[in-house]
Amino acid sequence: MKNLVIIVCNLGLFFGFWGQATAQEIAGEQLIGIWKLERSGFITDGEEVIKDFNDCRLSQNFVFKSDGTMDYTYYEGDLDTCYTAAVETYNWKLQQATLILESRGYWGYYLLTTQEDVEIRLEGIREQQEPTGDPMLDKIWNTVHFDIYRRQSVPVICEKCKIVVELK
Repeated sequence: MKNLVIIVCNLGLFFGFWGQATAQEIAGEQLIGIWKLERSGFITDGEEVIKDFNDCRLSQNFVFKSDGTMDYTYYEGDLDTCYTAAVETYNWKLQQATLILESRGYWGYYLLTTQEDVEIRLEGIREQQEPTGDPMLDKIWNTVHFDIYRRQSVPVICEKCKIVVELK
């Protein structure tokens, strides 16, 4: 459950309405395979801000499968103490350009765009939020997060990391 919260924050899993997305139409077959995080960021005041992730954090990856499931591996730490949490499995489907992820009753909606079948961009879709009166919470709810993933031909590991410990 802790990892689900991390995914919500990092990938911008904001609850939303899938019909809000408008962009290119993507075939599900285009997603099948391994995708490694290249960069992550958020949009504030119309400007993209890239997060300062090290190679350990940039090793996170998705493996989209043709059976409609997707495995997500999340890495945390620095290059000396990089570790991976347990692999989490999600159900996925595409509705036009919206990627919908579901796990244990939690739903995430992303505007999905591709570039020449080698790169995908996932941008969190958010619904309009009424102000809560808490400036920090309002800022979080109104921040659009995005992640850029690049297609890989082999499983992802943190090559520059000195120690990789798998937590169980």
